[in-house]
Amino acid sequence: MTASQRDRSIHKYLTEHVRYTTGDAHAAALHDAIARFRKALILLPMQTTDLFLSGLINLTVRIESDPGLPLGMRTTCEGPSDARRYSIVLYEEHLHMTEDVFIGSFLRQLAHVVAGQPPEEEWPTSRFERAGFKEMMEHQADALVWKWGLKEYSMRYIAATYPPHRVDLIMDEIERIVNEGPCQSGPH
Repeated sequence: MTASQRDRSIHKYLTEHVRYTTGDAHAAALHDAIARFRKALILLPMQTTDLFLSGLINLTVRIESDPGLPLGMRTTCEGPSDARRYSIVLYEEHLHMTEDVFIGSFLRQLAHVVAGQPPEEEWPTSRFERAGFKEMMEHQADALVWKWGLKEYSMRYIAATYPPHRVDLIMDEIERIVNEGPCQSGPH
């Protein structure tokens, strides 16, 4: 596939899979969002991008109205493990992030999808275990982004999101996971 064919495939994919759910979608905002998603998909290794373009991974990206509280992007999924349907949910406020921080956050969400993040009903039931499980999934997703060769985007997102004393701890944990070997790759 040539670069221009890949670019057209990514654009077609995004126009079919990105939903602006606020009801009053502004064409310019949707266009800008798709441009950022496109850049993130182009940055991915080709075999990873092909998981989405081929339909092997069922993904919808939803842009929703700001909820009033600052929330991060999130990945949800449903369905049996052999036919999961993923959604990456973000809010209009995320479209105002700097491009590198936005892409770093979005890449983390794409890594959750590629790694086969389970639906919340399959997470541990106690609050303590759920918190630890969620943190572990975040570190594994970041480690996968690093393995894709996109460490700088991940680091910019983490540095912009977490207090400085947490950034070093997070980076150390990601380094540990990267050095251990392959990241969880789920059913894909």
